[in-house]
Parts: sequence; C-alpha cells; structure tokens
Amino acid sequence: MAEKLALAEGTFDGCFGCGPANPVGLRLSFHREGNEVVAWAVLGRQYAGYKDFVHGGIVATMLDEAMGWALFHLGGVYGVTRSLAVNYRRPVLVGRRVAVRSSIVERDGNTLRVESRLVDERGRLLASAEGLWATVRDERAKGG
Repeated sequence: MAEKLALAEGTFDGCFGCGPANPVGLRLSFHREGNEVVAWAVLGRQYAGYKDFVHGGIVATMLDEAMGWALFHLGGVYGVTRSLAVNYRRPVLVGRRVAVRSSIVERDGNTLRVESRLVDERGRLLASAEGLWATVRDERAKGG
C-alpha cells in the first residue's frame, strides 16, 4: 500500500482541495506512486454542474490541487499557481471513482512546470492540465 502524504499538521485544514476540516471541500488525500502524487475520489452531486456531470471548475480545482502536492512532495517546495491550462476530454460523472495524478515536468529556478491528469478507473483520460508555478517561502505558505 502506498504511503499517505501529509503537510504540516493543521496548516491547511481549511483548504478546499485537501483540508480535512473543510465541510464543503473535496478532502483529497494523496499518496506517492513513483514520480507522481495520486488521489482517488468519488464526487457527489454537490459538485455537479449539469445533472450527472461534475462541474468543470471542480475538475480544474482537482488538477490544480494535485500540482500543489507534486510541488511539495516531489519538488520539496511550496508554490502558487501562475497559470493553468485545462483540457477537458470526457465528462466526469458524479458518483464515479476517479484518480487525479500529477508530476513535475521541468524546473527553472523559482518556476516549475507541472502536469496533472484526471482518469477513470479504467485509466481513460477525462481531463488534463499544465500549470506554471512560482515557489514561495515555507513561512508564507503556512501563513507566517
């Protein structure tokens, strides 16, 4: 079984993407698989746009959140999103198990290029994204 990844305890409890204390958040829980971070999720109707489709903004949030975890756990840095380009391939259906995966593609000083993809249980690509991230000091990321 893959080891569950964590950030500094209590630091990001309210995060919409991963915060365990956010009652309306996604509560994504990541683990590492080789050069990727991965989280599995089943999204409920509260995240729907059309009746049975997960809202595109939620899909983008998942892709972005995974990138942030890749930065910390694969690159050893905290960062903020500078740009995010999302490609939607197939509808993400409410109630279906999906995985979001992310890896660092390139680092140039304080800028990192990161990729994420959202896949279904059969491995079919549902959405993908590429983001540029700027590193920030640990104390800024933690609210200091």
